[in-house]
Amino acid sequence: MDPRKSVKFAYDSIGSDFGKKRTSTWDFVVDWLKGFASDNLKKPLKLLIAGCGNGRHVRLATDLGFEVSAIDISVSMVNATIEAEKELGRPGENIFVSDVCDLQFLDDEFDAIISIAVLHHLPFDLNKIALNEFSRVTKKEGKILISCWDPSAPSVINGDLDEENEDVVWVSWTLPDSSKVSRYYHLPLISSRFEIWKNINELKCTDFELKNYNQLFYFTKE
Repeated sequence: MDPRKSVKFAYDSIGSDFGKKRTSTWDFVVDWLKGFASDNLKKPLKLLIAGCGNGRHVRLATDLGFEVSAIDISVSMVNATIEAEKELGRPGENIFVSDVCDLQFLDDEFDAIISIAVLHHLPFDLNKIALNEFSRVTKKEGKILISCWDPSAPSVINGDLDEENEDVVWVSWTLPDSSKVSRYYHLPLISSRFEIWKNINELKCTDFELKNYNQLFYFTKE
């Protein structure tokens, strides 16, 4: 199954409301970006945010001194991020509509990538394509942080289980007019995801952990 069209439709539909409700940055993202910056003397460090949503981590990374490029499959989300950047006096020319499975960047372009709450919207076959793309555009010895929801997350418990795949849950977002938009989530156990992800192309998953219902995976390009 390829859920990308439904994911794009969902986030194009909820974009404005999502931006109002999801404003805080994740502490684990803040800590990882600060740690990566302090460990690398080269400046500026080129960072790709693969799945930028409403841009909260774009603003964080830019303020930390990263040279940021950001993508999202949702036009609504990209427009919201560009608008927020312009309000801060930045042109937003580094924000693009793009698919994580088909990145429009050069080989070995980035020092690091973060992809927060994105790949859980794709099944394993498309995860592998995305990870191969991440590998392609990351420099040797570059680092990647990926987060996915864990199936124990409270939002998931109230979701609708897929009839054909026990690891797939459909989670609704309620809009201000009380209408609902359903979103596809592929949510295997963290151990299962690690077994699939531990070595893909030149990427090595060096560590993984569960933190606040988020599965976190740490990669290095060898």
